[in-house]
Amino acid sequence: MEDQLNTDSSIKTFTSALIFNGAVGLGIFVAFGIVRHWNKKVYQPRTYLVNEDVRSDDLPEGYFSWITASFSVPDHVLVERIGLDAYMFLRFMRMSAMLFAGFTLATFPILLPLNMVGEGAFAMVKNNSTGLFEKKYKEGLNRMNIVTTIVMLWKEMQEYTRRRQAYLMSEKHAKTPQSTTILVTAIPDGLNEEDTLYDIFNRFPGGVRAIWLNRDPKKLTELCKERDDVALKLENAEYRYIRSAYGPKSKKNDGLQEPTRPIGRTSMVPFVGPKVDLIDFYSKRLSELNREIGHLQEFDPTPLNSAFIQFHTQFGAHSAVQTVVHPTPFKMAPMYVEISPLDVVWDNMNLNPTTKKIRSFISVSAATALAIFWSIPVIAVSSIANLNTLMRVFKFLEKLPPGHVQQSSITISLMKKYFVFLVVNVLMLSTIAGGALNTFKAFEEEGFQLKSFVGLIGGKLPDAATFFITYTMLQGCTGPVMELLQIAPLVLNILFTKLLAKSPRQIWNVQGRLSSINYGIYFPIQTLTFSIGMVYSTVAPVILPFVAFFFTLYYWVFRHQFLYVYQQPVETGGLAFPVAVRQAFTGIFISEITVLGIFLLKSSAAMVPHLIILVILILATIMALNNLNEGFNPLITFLPVALFSKDLEMDKDGNVVNKGHGNSKIKVDAAHDEEAALANEKGSAVALTNLSSARQRQDGHLHPDKASLAVSKHEYDESADVSSQMPAVPTPNPSEYDAVSLARNSLHPSSLHAPVDRPPSVRNRPVSYARSIHPDDDAASRAAHDEDPELRRLQEQAYCHPDVYRHQTPIWLPMDERGFAAQEIQKLANMGIIVATDGAGMDPTTAKTQVTGILFAPGEEDKYRLERGM
Repeated sequence: MEDQLNTDSSIKTFTSALIFNGAVGLGIFVAFGIVRHWNKKVYQPRTYLVNEDVRSDDLPEGYFSWITASFSVPDHVLVERIGLDAYMFLRFMRMSAMLFAGFTLATFPILLPLNMVGEGAFAMVKNNSTGLFEKKYKEGLNRMNIVTTIVMLWKEMQEYTRRRQAYLMSEKHAKTPQSTTILVTAIPDGLNEEDTLYDIFNRFPGGVRAIWLNRDPKKLTELCKERDDVALKLENAEYRYIRSAYGPKSKKNDGLQEPTRPIGRTSMVPFVGPKVDLIDFYSKRLSELNREIGHLQEFDPTPLNSAFIQFHTQFGAHSAVQTVVHPTPFKMAPMYVEISPLDVVWDNMNLNPTTKKIRSFISVSAATALAIFWSIPVIAVSSIANLNTLMRVFKFLEKLPPGHVQQSSITISLMKKYFVFLVVNVLMLSTIAGGALNTFKAFEEEGFQLKSFVGLIGGKLPDAATFFITYTMLQGCTGPVMELLQIAPLVLNILFTKLLAKSPRQIWNVQGRLSSINYGIYFPIQTLTFSIGMVYSTVAPVILPFVAFFFTLYYWVFRHQFLYVYQQPVETGGLAFPVAVRQAFTGIFISEITVLGIFLLKSSAAMVPHLIILVILILATIMALNNLNEGFNPLITFLPVALFSKDLEMDKDGNVVNKGHGNSKIKVDAAHDEEAALANEKGSAVALTNLSSARQRQDGHLHPDKASLAVSKHEYDESADVSSQMPAVPTPNPSEYDAVSLARNSLHPSSLHAPVDRPPSVRNRPVSYARSIHPDDDAASRAAHDEDPELRRLQEQAYCHPDVYRHQTPIWLPMDERGFAAQEIQKLANMGIIVATDGAGMDPTTAKTQVTGILFAPGEEDKYRLERGM
């Protein structure tokens, strides 16, 4: 009787949740259809705030037009517009939606009639226990689901690998500096010199193009932070001064009111210190900081134990990063490739391997402690359904010190930790709290045997099915539509636009910046739902349509969001996707362990064959995951040698074939990489360590005269035989060297021959000892590059610490019709202060600032061009 009451209660809970969540989701969807026309900045910023090559068309009128417009974009255009990171995020959701929709179609036509016979329409909710598990169909269903999932994940990894390789080999990516640059860490003191690093790495195909020794600009960093703060305060003071000429009193005086100089205290303590003219005070201090920083930038800071090395070819970079360089453990290792200049964590450029391991241990320990201690309130109160709270709390893990050298690596690390946290606290602990803990006494009576524990978990896990069905339903009905509605960004945008944002920079920060998502937070939510679907796909098949609905709706929503709302700051080529695939295997393993526990509950001679099959299935899953890691990890990280051949190309299945073989081809722009290996290019490998003279401003900004970046050049005789210019490296006689000397000389090949045969410095070396394979194309490429000196300057300083070369943030002022801004600009320029007025103007009638016609705030275009190589 009690069981019947509990079952009826579960049905009522399920029905109420379905009706309520559906109504809430529908209401939010209707609200989105209304408010999305109110604010283009919140709901369609990618139709005007990004470059035309990645810009989306305006959404047509119509309540459902956003759906049709999003799905009218073909995949190849979608990848170009949103990037491979976002595309693979969408692809994971599409794969999951198709997978669970297929499971639903395979399951419901048989299980639904079986459950409904004599029991009513809601029988499948009642029968979430082991009663139906003894049916042979469910046993086969479990195997079918697991095998199908593994095959699907494998095929998706193949597709991802093909797309990533095509992305890395594309002509567009080749323009970026990260395509040919590696980071070498843990360099010993004696080797961290341009000459030595050149000798070591110039042996790789194409040769070395540039070397950046990482340096420690500690004093510069402190001064640059102060300068940024002072510049912002001066900008606000100047804006207040200009705006005061157009206030209410100005209207009464026929617009002839004189502006008022802003007066205030400059002390860090409120209400302490004398009042001063803020413009005079901050302009003088900013001018002093500019001179002091400029002086320090004339000298090279202390070198660190790492360096960026750029090659002329991708082949050279990918060959070097896979090579063992130093004979001592943990020296000149690890090495990294494909690091965007905007993705570098400069504070971690001097960490040795031991420090990294210690910091990684601290980070993992903190994440583990959080997962464990969070379980206490989870078990005490069942408040785990609110993932927003978890997201806010868990974000602090981004700041833990694992020692990663890339921001994207920090995101991947967060993704792994957050997923473990969710699995432990959302999936596992809720099951234990609702099932196994209630039978702790029985478990104690069994003597705490492992078999009993697994059996009890398997027996009680289906009892939590109603909770997870409700949970998935809630997330599927409300999560995607709340993502569409963007209620918080909408409210904040209206609030700041109407009340708080006044100056050009404040307005731009509200109206000109695009939002982005953190894959370290969003991806684990998807993989958790995937795992829940896998675990309950057999013991509670009624969850399948809700999981399919969850992924389908999220796919629709995020396809729209990536096309019209979000812009990711740095593209990694989809590196979060392989992590998500491995996390999906977690759901498979938990599903298999659950079924194993149910088999143990039914221990009998008749169950032995089924148990053997299950064990074989578990072992096969382990082998599949191991093969997936071993097979795809190198292909994801490094480019295969075969792709660099001009006679080969990749077909639609990802196979490397001879050109002309087959009908459907995916062209891989490999030629550009080899064409950059350039012995007949005039110039030298550049040692970019002292950028003291790189402090010039981009066109359009008022600034004092600055010297250009000095790059030494050395032209050599192109008609001479290449081999005659190569320094001979004789094989040393082991008897003449002890072990230490031999190891040292192996890293200093220049020391094995007479100094007269060796070029005196890396700054006047030939750029490469190899002849170009395609000299005509290469010459055209160099000519195109030289046509844009600003881009060349950016790439030459790409891997220097920003504080070593960066300029003062421009003082952004609005132009006004009475010329007060022009007067202030001239005064500031005479003091050596950089000023900009890009797109900003003061409306004399309303005294409000307007910012129009620009895609970047002054000084920020460099970041975009550096990332895209344009």
